[in-house]
Amino acid sequence: MSLPALKEKKSLTEKQEKFLNELMANGGHVKNAVAAAGYKEQSRSWLTRSLRDEIINRTRNMLATNSVKAASRIVEGLDADGTTPLNQMDHRLKTAETILDRVGLGKKQQVEVEGNIMHGIIMLPSKDKPKEIVIDQEDS
Repeated sequence: MSLPALKEKKSLTEKQEKFLNELMANGGHVKNAVAAAGYKEQSRSWLTRSLRDEIINRTRNMLATNSVKAASRIVEGLDADGTTPLNQMDHRLKTAETILDRVGLGKKQQVEVEGNIMHGIIMLPSKDKPKEIVIDQEDS
């Protein structure tokens, strides 16, 4: 299991749950969701910070749920009869592709990396200072 799956789900108060439900229902208008849940407007930044993980999880779920609709839109594009204006159809297809990309069902990109590795020997000077060698020359 991944780490997020091991975390215990944070228990939410009734007001927090109401805020989250309203936020998802109204399309992400935080100010309206804060008011609808009964919080003061000054609680807005604290509330969004404290519920950040839950907001992200619910957003992921929303994208996953709508990925089915996105896939359907792409398939509908195959059978288009020409009654939908081309620019509108193009916009729908791009939106559908974006949703599918975000949930991991979009295009997969592979990058091939090729490089020439050259092996060689590099001679570096020694780290020690040269030692002085004394040669005694005796008179012969």
